[in-house]
Amino acid sequence: MEKLNIDKVAKLAHVSRSVVSRVLNDHPNVSDVARERVMKVVNKYNYRPNSVARSLATNSTHEIGVLVTQSEDEALGSAFWMQLHRGIFEESKKRGYFVSLSYVPPRNKEELNNFILNDRRLDGYILLTQEVTNMVGRELFDKNVPIVLVGHVPRKKQVSSVDVDNVKGGRLAAEHLLGLGHEKIGVMLASLDMKESKDRLKGLREAHLEAGIELSDDRVEIVDYQFRAGYQTMKKWIESEIDITAVFCASDTIAMGALLAAREHGKKVPEDYAVIGFDDLSFAEFTYPPLTTIHQPILKKGKMAAKLLIDEIEDKDSGRHKINLDPQLVIRESCGARKN
Repeated sequence: MEKLNIDKVAKLAHVSRSVVSRVLNDHPNVSDVARERVMKVVNKYNYRPNSVARSLATNSTHEIGVLVTQSEDEALGSAFWMQLHRGIFEESKKRGYFVSLSYVPPRNKEELNNFILNDRRLDGYILLTQEVTNMVGRELFDKNVPIVLVGHVPRKKQVSSVDVDNVKGGRLAAEHLLGLGHEKIGVMLASLDMKESKDRLKGLREAHLEAGIELSDDRVEIVDYQFRAGYQTMKKWIESEIDITAVFCASDTIAMGALLAAREHGKKVPEDYAVIGFDDLSFAEFTYPPLTTIHQPILKKGKMAAKLLIDEIEDKDSGRHKINLDPQLVIRESCGARKN
């Protein structure tokens, strides 16, 4: 059979060309009977619409951009970002969109405009860090380009975002440690310029306040989201004999470094130090001992970000949403408690 195009699909399905177009673009204004006819032909002949023709017809490239920073392990080198990207890719593929992943290097304004902001091939953008948003968010918003933020809440009400409830996450971690009798907790947090760090610290402080226990600023250390940062900070605390019995780490990668430092210095976890992480990455259950942590639904976060962006691209009046996903405490062995 000769190569199919949209007109031939319409003829075989006994519908109009516009109906086929609406079905292929998942438009709601199509009868179930017509949709079934079109999809029967599409599936039978494995029809795939020409992307260039579809772009011209719909004024859409069906391609979105994901912008990340080119710093340390934040872009591709960590399990967290790989899982987040997977969520974005899976949802985008499901909706018929291609994903372009781009670094946002620290450039001057003119280079940045040429690099991203004047590129109209993309239908919208997902901004993965507060740093990226600070660099390009205002310009994209001013150009009326659909954007969704991941991991932080926008100042503008007209921008959608997906995050985890970091205040609750901090509270869950502190309540667990305090409930086990730890009153002197060391804290490793990322920069307090980041809202997620501020929120986690707020949750930690709220739990301490309710327990009538002080969280000393001397026990709060600002670190990077890296194995080495957790290792070096824990090493310093042990060697300086800081008065703590438990450690909260702002990520599982930080916690993994802390576990290694404790082991190398002859300290036992959880007997000498309880250690709790944040994220619940795939390796957390395979550390020694298995890591108690705060689970955040990273895959879901990525899928939700892609869904919000594509919904906005396909329906400019879809409204803007600020999604705050629920964290959960995952108890393993690194704090001295085990679930039955």
